[in-house]
Amino acid sequence: MKRLALRHAAGEKTRVDIDINTGVAFGPKADEFMTYLGVVSRERLSILVNSWDEVSKVDRNMIWEDVLVSFTF
Repeated sequence: MKRLALRHAAGEKTRVDIDINTGVAFGPKADEFMTYLGVVSRERLSILVNSWDEVSKVDRNMIWEDVLVSFTF
C-alpha cells in the first residue's frame, strides 16, 4: 500500500485489468487493487453490514470515487 500511496501523491494512477465476463481483476496489479478495496471498505463501511446489498448508494458512490482516484481500468 505504501507504493500505491506514493503513486497517488505523485498524481499517478495504477492500471488494473478487469475481465468483462466475470468482473474479476487480473494482471500484475490485481492483488494491489483487491487489497485497496479491502482497506477502503473497512474504512467506509460498518462491520455490521452483512452483504453488499445492504450498502447504501451514497456509500457505494464514495467507495467508487476513492477507487477512481487511484486506479484506471
